[in-house]
Amino acid sequence: MELNEEEMKFVEQQMGIIGYVLANYERFGEDALSIASKYFYELGKLTGQSAKRKMGITESDANAVAAVMRVVLEQAGTKPIIRVEGDKVIIDNSEFCPVMEAVRIMNAPWETICRNYSWRWFEGVAAGVNPKVTMEVPESRIWGKNRCYHIIKVPK
Repeated sequence: MELNEEEMKFVEQQMGIIGYVLANYERFGEDALSIASKYFYELGKLTGQSAKRKMGITESDANAVAAVMRVVLEQAGTKPIIRVEGDKVIIDNSEFCPVMEAVRIMNAPWETICRNYSWRWFEGVAAGVNPKVTMEVPESRIWGKNRCYHIIKVPK
């Protein structure tokens, strides 16, 4: 995939983060991944809380989570399909993903990065709106699927 200039800006941002995570992983092993996972969750949570506040959202239901995820993910350079089904927010992306492109360019361990960085950040953003959310990823391009499919369950 040929990246345009705007996409490359988002990818370059991810490359620095991924490089830092991998350098620590190489030096400190699994402990570094555990720390990174917690950090990116908390970073996402702060991002979600900030977006919720700036958007004037007072609710914490699935619609509120979806609205915040839509804005935050667009600011991060990706535009997935986001829909609400009952108490679930479905995030479906088969298009541009800056983390995926950075991993490809760097030849980084894709599953390690997604599980400990991007997935944790996604879940954290949602938790910034509703701290009781849980997330599952039944489909991902890291497993050879055509899309990444995140399901965020939002308790009432």
